[in-house]
Order: sequence, then C-alpha cells, then structure tokens
Amino acid sequence: MCREGWKRKRRMKYEKQALLGLVALSWSVVGFRTLMWEIERKDAVKGNSPVPVGWLLTELNDVYVSFEHMGRRQVKPSMRRRKSTPVATEKVDLNTADSARLERMAYIGPWLASRICRFRQALGGFHDVEQLREVWGLREENADNLIPKFHVGSGVFRWLCVDTASWASLRRHPYISNQQASAIERYRKHHPLDSIGELAQSVLLTDSMIRRWSPYLRLCESRDQFKSPH
Repeated sequence: MCREGWKRKRRMKYEKQALLGLVALSWSVVGFRTLMWEIERKDAVKGNSPVPVGWLLTELNDVYVSFEHMGRRQVKPSMRRRKSTPVATEKVDLNTADSARLERMAYIGPWLASRICRFRQALGGFHDVEQLREVWGLREENADNLIPKFHVGSGVFRWLCVDTASWASLRRHPYISNQQASAIERYRKHHPLDSIGELAQSVLLTDSMIRRWSPYLRLCESRDQFKSPH
C-alpha cells in the first residue's frame, strides 16, 4: 500500500514537471512569434499594408487547446487503478486467537490485544462475540467493525463449580463482586443447590445476575450430602 502511494506521488511529480515544461515551451513559441509579428507589423506600417494578426490569433488558440488537453489527465491503461475483487476472509476464533493474531487486525494494537487475552482468560472464555464490547479501551465504533469478524468457536473453556468453589475463586471472576461471592457462599451453606437458578432466592442476587453468570457456572456435586441418614 505504501509502495503504491510512493509510485503515485512520483508519477504526479513527473506529470507536473512535464506540464511546466510545456507551459515554458508554449510561452517561448508565443514570445518568438510575437517578436516576428512586431517586425512584420513595423514593415507593414512602413509599406502601408494591413497588419497580419490572423496567424497570431491562430497560434494563441493552439496554445489554449494544448493547455486544455494537459488539464485532462491522461492515464495509460497499464497505470489505471485495478478494481480489487473482494476476498472472502474467514472469521477469527475469539477464544483461540493469540495476541499476535489479534494485533494484525484493524483497530487492535499490542496494548488492546493484551487486554482482550487477559479478559478472556479471566472469564474462562467468551460465550458471545458481543462480550468484546466489555474490553476496557475498545471504542464503540471500533467494536461495531470488529465483532462481525469474530466467532467464539467452542465457547467457554473453564467453568466455576458454584457449589464448591471458594470465595476467592468466585471473586476472581470479572462478573462476580465481593458481595456477590459472599452471598453465594452464605446461601449454599444452608441450601442444597439443585439448579443455578436457585441462587436468585438470595437477597443480594437477581435473575439478571444469574443469567449473566450461567454460561460460567456448573454444579459439580450432588445434593445427596445434604440428606440426613435414616
């Protein structure tokens, strides 16, 4: 791309030089013919003959036509811009692409690529490409252009055992705060979990929170341990 721009600038420079050369040559011709016209005019005045101005007007008209022709840029067929045929590009897997692959994409530099990788690792994987909007530092308009270029592949690759995970493990997830981790821990101490949705019965937890967490939460143990022996 840079090389084509450099060639274009060099071609414009040569065309400008050629145009200036034609202007200088044209004015030289006009100056010479004007000088000859002045000599003939003096001779005509001395001999009481009509002044020959017709050929001078014709010469000036030829110069004007030359200028008009140069004003219209003539492009050789070989120099015309070739129409680029659209190339179908495959979507990038947002859960497997490394930082080097992300850096090669538009709107993503080294700093933002590193943030995407760290956020993906903290989440345990992206389950929806729209989660890319949550990466800090990515502008909304850039996200709009990037999201159609990604897919999530196999999706989430690491889950939290909501019935056994420690408070620290729950808290490390980007979607779960300190208070929410404590609420999960308190609830499961007194209630056996048959489903993740039961967490919504806690005072501090809402349905919207559970829906946001559900792709990353799993039940890893049976509720049999809560049953009293008979």
